[in-house]
Amino acid sequence: MTRMHPSRTPTILTIDAGTSALKTALYDDRGRLLGVAASGYGYRRPKPGWAEADPHDWWAGLVDALTQLRAQGFDLATVRILGVTGQMHAPVLLDEAGEPLDPTILWLDNRAAAETTWLQQELGLPPHQLNSAYTLPKLLWLARHRPAVLAKTRTLLWPKDYIRHRLTCRALTDVTEAAGAALLDWEARTWALDRLALTGLDPGVLPQLAPADADAGPLLPAVAAELGLPPDARVIVGAGDVLALLGGAPPRPGRLTCSLGSSAMLSSPLAPDQTLDDPRSRLYVYPFLPYRLLNGVLSTGGAALTWARRALYSEDEAMEALVDAALATPPGADGLFFLPFLMGARSPYWSDDLRGGFYGLILSHGRAHMVRAALEGVAYSLRHVLAIAAELGAPMDEIALAGGGASVRGWPQIMADVCQTPVVIYAGRETVTRPLYAYCAAALGSAPSFEAALAGTFTEEPHRFTPNPDLAPVYAANFSRYRALADFVAGDEFTRGGGLEKPR
Repeated sequence: MTRMHPSRTPTILTIDAGTSALKTALYDDRGRLLGVAASGYGYRRPKPGWAEADPHDWWAGLVDALTQLRAQGFDLATVRILGVTGQMHAPVLLDEAGEPLDPTILWLDNRAAAETTWLQQELGLPPHQLNSAYTLPKLLWLARHRPAVLAKTRTLLWPKDYIRHRLTCRALTDVTEAAGAALLDWEARTWALDRLALTGLDPGVLPQLAPADADAGPLLPAVAAELGLPPDARVIVGAGDVLALLGGAPPRPGRLTCSLGSSAMLSSPLAPDQTLDDPRSRLYVYPFLPYRLLNGVLSTGGAALTWARRALYSEDEAMEALVDAALATPPGADGLFFLPFLMGARSPYWSDDLRGGFYGLILSHGRAHMVRAALEGVAYSLRHVLAIAAELGAPMDEIALAGGGASVRGWPQIMADVCQTPVVIYAGRETVTRPLYAYCAAALGSAPSFEAALAGTFTEEPHRFTPNPDLAPVYAANFSRYRALADFVAGDEFTRGGGLEKPR
C-alpha cells in the first residue's frame, strides 16, 4: 500500500470485526486506501471443538485501531460516513440492559453437531442454507443446555451489528446476516419465525432487517467523543464478511474469485439472464449481494498450511523456509496426496464428518513432501469446484486469488498448474472492506452506484500466473486419483454423483 498524506479531504471509514482481530481501513471519497490499522484479540476454547468470544474485546479493538490511525497522522474528523462488516454466524445475545450474555459462540465452534443434524431432518433445507457454522443450531444448543441464557435474551445480533449497536444504540441487521443465521426465508427475504420458534425465543428479539446501504442512525454523542469521530458522521447498516466474495477482483462472469483465508470462499457472478441450479447442492446461487453469485466454500484453505507447520515443524522454523522446501519437491509430491478436510467439508460434500489425511506415504517422503501435498490438496479441491461449475454450464477461464493465502510464495503458481487455469492477484488485501467502502460511497453520493464505486478501487494491473502446460498430464492424472480418494472417504451418499441430493 502506498502511504497517502493525511488531508482534510472527506474520508470513509470501514470496520471489519474479524475472528481474531478488528481492522479499520480509511478510504478517501475516490476509493483510494489511505490507512489501515488492526487490533488483535483471542477467543476462549473451554472444551475441544468449542470457541467463544467476549464482544467487549471487539469494542476495545475498535478503540485501539482508531487510536492507531490517529497516531499514523490521520484526522478522523474528516470521516463523513462509516460502515461495519465482520465475522458471521456468531449469535450475540443482549440482556435487558444491552449487555452481552455469555457465551458468544463463534462460527468455528462445532458443539451443535447433534442440533444441526436434527434441524436438517426437521427442516429439509439444503446445506448452504443450514450447516453447523450457522446461528440456528447454536441457539438450539443453548435452548437445550443453557436455557437460562435464552430466558434473559432481549435482543439477538451478530458481531458487526453489536459494534453498530454500540455506535448508534439501534438494533438492525441485513439479509446476509439473517441468511447466515439460517433464520431467513430466502424467497420472501423475511425472518423465518417458525425456525426461531424451535429455540423458544420470542420474535421480539430479532432486529429490524434493512438494506446494507441503509442509514443506521446517528452516532451517539458520547461515543463520537470517545472515538474521536465527528458527531454528524453517517452510519450505514453494512453486511457480513461474505462481502469478501466481491472484494478480491473486479467481478465478471467466468472469473472465479477465491478468498483464501483459513477457509476459502469461492464465487463468480452469473450473467443477468443466466439461470443455474445444482440438483445435488454442491454449489449454489447466492442472491443477497449486488451481483447474483455462483458460490462454493472450502472448509480448509490456509488452515491446511498452518496445520502442517504446527504438526511437522518447530515453532522457530520460519514459514517461508518450509514453503521453499516444499516448492523444491517435484510437482505431484512424488505420489503423495492430502485430503484437506481438517474441519469437515463444505463444497461439494457438505459433511462435518469428513476427515483429512495423507495417502501414498513411502519411506522416501519427508516433511517437505507433506507440505507440498497439503498445498496441492487445497488446489485439487479448488479444481473440483471448477469441474462442477463447468458441468453446470458456468465454465471458469480465470481464478482471482485473494486473502492471506494469496501471499504464500509459490501457492498461486501451484493453483494455476493444478487447475490448468490462469491465476490473477490484484493489489491489496482489503477483500472485505472494498465492497463495504462501495456501499458507503454509494450512500454518501460520492459514486453513482455500488458497482461504480467498487470498480474504482481496482486501479492496478494484477499479478498474473500462467499454468505450465507441461504439468497438465501430471496434474490431470493426480486430480483423478484425488477425486477417487475424496469420494471414497465421503461415502456412498456422495459417490452417486459427487454431491448431496437436494432435500425434498
